Amino acid sequence: MAALQRCQNPFVIAQIENLLERERLLDPIGEISLDFPLLLQVKSTRDTSLQTNLKVWSMNNLTQYQNRIVWPKFIISFIMLIISAAIINNFSYEEGTLQYSNFISGMAIIYGCLWFFFFIDALLIMALAYMGKVKIAQSSLVRTLICLIFPPIAIGQRNLVEPQKIWLPFYNWSKCNEGLYNHLKKQFSIPMIIIALLIIPVLLIEWQFYEEVESFLNTDLSLLLGLIQGFIWFAFAFEFLLLIAITDNKFSYIKKNWIDLLIILLPFVSFVRSLRLVKVAKITQLSRGYKLRALLMKAREGFIFASFFSRIMAVKPDFQLKKLMKKLNENQKEREIIEEDLAKLCKWLLDKKQTNP
Repeated sequence: MAALQRCQNPFVIAQIENLLERERLLDPIGEISLDFPLLLQVKSTRDTSLQTNLKVWSMNNLTQYQNRIVWPKFIISFIMLIISAAIINNFSYEEGTLQYSNFISGMAIIYGCLWFFFFIDALLIMALAYMGKVKIAQSSLVRTLICLIFPPIAIGQRNLVEPQKIWLPFYNWSKCNEGLYNHLKKQFSIPMIIIALLIIPVLLIEWQFYEEVESFLNTDLSLLLGLIQGFIWFAFAFEFLLLIAITDNKFSYIKKNWIDLLIILLPFVSFVRSLRLVKVAKITQLSRGYKLRALLMKAREGFIFASFFSRIMAVKPDFQLKKLMKKLNENQKEREIIEEDLAKLCKWLLDKKQTNP
């Protein structure tokens, strides 16, 4: 009570008054709390600390191997993500056929060669774990296998034995928690706004000034514009892969960042469909497939705009204040519903206790 009397924060006082108004409803919880001390454990379990350059305590051949391979693995994953961006954003379509430049073909060959690195890496991990009788964390094992499907996922490398740690360039092994997530999210915020802005000159050139710019630069703009869009895609994919590797609640992250996910996936959809259509000889199907690809790419550009505006609004104080208060009220409503359910359960336990002393 003394602490309550000393409190001069109107926001905190308002929260306490709201809780006191519900005191009678929550009486059953208080009455049975002596039998269930868990009900009094109201401390926050959030970890907002930033813990970097941590040691890996489980030292064995497997973890020693991972410590040696993390930097090369990150660099190769980074390169493969760049190659992915170049490949899926640089298809062209001319006279009823899909055209692949020598540049894209070369990128695809390099990508295929680098994939074997991850295949060998997975074999070595399995062998070292088997010979050393080391148990690999299930989440880390699944991630290692998924990397064989899309190696750039290895940009965020969790420790094989201590999965709560992730390796990041310049941060080394760091603890995956809210503090690390918020720190990196803040680091990405301004650069991602600037990168999203790049879509504006690209669209202006494509829609209005293509011939003028092409004649001025005296070069084929299709590859250049494709590379710029590839760079935008790369930036969104890099941020998404890194942050989703840090968070444990991946579904919640995807739900919150669904626009970014669509920006990443739409070129993949058109890319896969284009590959399938290459096997089909009918020009009409190729044409129809290309129209779908063009539609998907335009949709992607729209989502980039949406992402840009959402990021801009996120740094606008008044908008952010309203957004956070709305979210806080929604969470408060959910909390009250849970408390009511808990009170009903506690009342049932009290009645049962009185019936059977």
